[in-house]
Amino acid sequence: MNKNSPALALILLMAALAAVSVICPAQSQVPPGGGWESWTFGNWGPYRETMRFEREEAVAKHNYCPTGGCVLRVERVDITPFRARKGDTLTLTTTYTLLTPEMVAIPVTFSREIFYQGKSLGKVKDIDARNKNGTFNREITFTLPQNSPVGDYTLVTKVSTGFGEDMKSVRFLVE
Repeated sequence: MNKNSPALALILLMAALAAVSVICPAQSQVPPGGGWESWTFGNWGPYRETMRFEREEAVAKHNYCPTGGCVLRVERVDITPFRARKGDTLTLTTTYTLLTPEMVAIPVTFSREIFYQGKSLGKVKDIDARNKNGTFNREITFTLPQNSPVGDYTLVTKVSTGFGEDMKSVRFLVE
């Protein structure tokens, strides 16, 4: 038996305890009324979409060639305000570009998922009938629940079509 075995065992025990404390939130971080399973994240409002660039401008900006197929790029995702309080309404803005060789409108799906301490708090999906070519800004509001734990959140936005998908994430704080 190695004389360093007790020290190694102690180090492994400390590492295991540290991992458990990261994975399992402290009781003060669990929303009132129980664990995460009883908690749903905010209310999503209606979206508003505006065209940022017409097709020709988007083609020039991205140096698009129709032989390259469909291009879908999430260029930017922002949340305002960055610092929020429980019950506040935030605005998520997604800037994305869609270009197709045939210049036809195609179905686009938007998915949003919110994470707190690495754990998903909920996912929503919207499907638009059809979007034409160009660069767009899509704004949607959501309201933080009154029982939102204080801390750092990550919101992942994914935009997808039948030809591919792209995603970006953004952080925000609840104080």
